[in-house]
Amino acid sequence: MFQKPFQNLIRIGILLLMAFLFNCSNDNLLPDQVIDQHGKTIQMIPAPDVSKTIQKEFSSPVSLLKSDGTLNVTGWSRYPYFQIDESLMKVEPKRYKRWEHYTFYNEDFGGAITITDIGNLAMGSIELLEFKSGKTIFSKTELVRPGSIFFPTNTTDPIEFTKGNQFIRIQKQKGKRIISYSIQGDSANDKIVGNFEFIEKADEALAIITPFSESNFFYEYKMPSLICKGTIVYQQSIYDFKENSFAVLDWGRGIWPEKNKWLWAAGAGMVGGELLSLNLGYGFGDQSNATENGIVYKGKVHKLDKVIWKYDVKDYKKPWQFVSNDGRLELNFTPVYLLYSDIDLMGMIGFLKQLVKNFSISEIFELLKTEAYLNKAFGTYSGYVILDNGTKLEVKNLFGFAEQMYQQW
Repeated sequence: MFQKPFQNLIRIGILLLMAFLFNCSNDNLLPDQVIDQHGKTIQMIPAPDVSKTIQKEFSSPVSLLKSDGTLNVTGWSRYPYFQIDESLMKVEPKRYKRWEHYTFYNEDFGGAITITDIGNLAMGSIELLEFKSGKTIFSKTELVRPGSIFFPTNTTDPIEFTKGNQFIRIQKQKGKRIISYSIQGDSANDKIVGNFEFIEKADEALAIITPFSESNFFYEYKMPSLICKGTIVYQQSIYDFKENSFAVLDWGRGIWPEKNKWLWAAGAGMVGGELLSLNLGYGFGDQSNATENGIVYKGKVHKLDKVIWKYDVKDYKKPWQFVSNDGRLELNFTPVYLLYSDIDLMGMIGFLKQLVKNFSISEIFELLKTEAYLNKAFGTYSGYVILDNGTKLEVKNLFGFAEQMYQQW
């Protein structure tokens, strides 16, 4: 009767020993490495050059892959026109990554809802953040085995994460997304319950195909123009999201290399009596046929070329700057809250109870290679953007976020 607990203790002991051994390394820095404000050694994400991008736009449905599994298209679209036939992929299952993620926010609170399968594990996660106090009110990631969540190949079908009596349900209706969840905290009485409507205020968004090679790619669909309405209940407190609350969808399907890094930013608010939202980013893949940068105003995408980021890794809460190579965007970003997360080998040890319960010892050793280092600042954008027709819009205190991520998976 004591065999299974004893085996689990042995596993935990082995993993802790591995953690000690793997973390004994030298501190010599390579020429492109720096030590950031948290004492983490990182490789700086180089800014793009200022040469012009082709920005190849697709205006009708098209197959993403050829019959031999290589990419048929690279570029972008205002709608999710790129159609995936997963049976054509020639790839190890663990290299195929799928997720549906929402970051939601207003001036007081923010958070995230995520369902993902990164090939060697799958998960559902919930965050709730309080900006003024600087607190993380709730943060929990529930792990399950890969393949246990059904992921549609389009952006409009529903998706659901379940584990016991815990769930995250994302339903899709015309013009809105209805999300409900109930996730257990660290104790039996610690539970968070949320109910949201994310209303799609723009017909257009950003669908982008970024290649890593002729058969490896990231297909992202970014929808930054979501109005957030709903409530979260946690420990007898109710958090309302009503006026001036927004969200962004990050829907992704892709065959990724093992190590990656990226920058991603989004924001939304009223400018000239109309909703303006933005999506910015770079750091991975070949963006010669399309960047991730765009403004959405009055429901229409105004595509931008390259946007160069300037920020201080010694202090992520110092102001950030964003300047486009085509002169159509110049924004200063003032952080009010920094979400910092470092899931390296020691971070994975924190998931030992879930790992031991759901994975074999050989699978756990493989999972211990996983790393995710995130600095995500929430704050306000001010400056200007210029639309396709040359109209210049002044932006003042547009709320949003900007993140830096280093990933090994």
